[in-house]
Amino acid sequence: MRTLSLLLGALALTAVVPSAVADGVGVKTVFSLNPSLGQFPEGVAVDKKGNVFLTVAPTGALLRRDKKGNVTTHAQFDTSGGFLLGMTVDKQDNVYVALGSFNPATEGVWKVTPGGAVSFVASIHGFPNDITIDDAGEHLYVTESIGGAVYRVELATGDAELWYQDALLVGDINVSPVPFPIGANGIAFDGDSVIVANSQVPRLVRIPIDDDGLADDAAVILEDEVLDGADGIALDVHGDIYVAVNKQDLLVRVSGEGDFVEVLADADDGLDFPSTVAFGQGPAGKKNLYISNFALFSGPTGNAGLLVAKIDVPGKAIP
Repeated sequence: MRTLSLLLGALALTAVVPSAVADGVGVKTVFSLNPSLGQFPEGVAVDKKGNVFLTVAPTGALLRRDKKGNVTTHAQFDTSGGFLLGMTVDKQDNVYVALGSFNPATEGVWKVTPGGAVSFVASIHGFPNDITIDDAGEHLYVTESIGGAVYRVELATGDAELWYQDALLVGDINVSPVPFPIGANGIAFDGDSVIVANSQVPRLVRIPIDDDGLADDAAVILEDEVLDGADGIALDVHGDIYVAVNKQDLLVRVSGEGDFVEVLADADDGLDFPSTVAFGQGPAGKKNLYISNFALFSGPTGNAGLLVAKIDVPGKAIP
């Protein structure tokens, strides 16, 4: 694992952030996919039964690995040339998945039941990218990357509202590998706030939720080049933030206050454009952090698939 010198100041800040490089977290491959067949996995989520779900972004397949290790196609989506992306699960083990299809008839959030039944939940235009759910299981929060926004979806009605939009969440078209900016990306619910990663203006942002459910004034947790390419995020029971940094092939842990950064794994551990992370539940192991290896720019020999890292603390229960 390569060492990193992390300076909080790369983006107009001056204080030095204490940092460390972990002495390995035991990253292993769970199963591999074939990039030559367009099998580039993006989103990952785990339900309470220990099923691990993986979205294959361009093909629209939602894969399920059960607790016995069997991998099947749980549902199939028409991506219309777009991508099947981030996910979350609810208390009933339904999966909610973001489809960035660029097709007004299909783009937004979809629900897949434990039995594999698929239904449309909410329309979100642009590039809906990642999803988290509140602790009550009543609302989804969905990032929209092009506009730098977060949408709030009421599950009882399917109503989607633009909940928060700000320059803090806007990406940078000048560095984007696609013809639009990728700003707001990974998202996690943290009790009385949501945390959002900006991929191309590398920062983690905390958005408080007021008593009426509205977004309060946002604050930057950390703004640093180590987050350049920050994609999916997950939280542990202490509120530390685990970030898949795709552009740099990193798995990074950031304290909830942003005053400490630890590099847990990198390309030497098998990371290949990692895009999303999710802690296990039930038989999947609460200290297991599952990582989708997107491998998007590595060609037909890329290390696409599902990895798992052994973490020293359990993840925050979802929801």
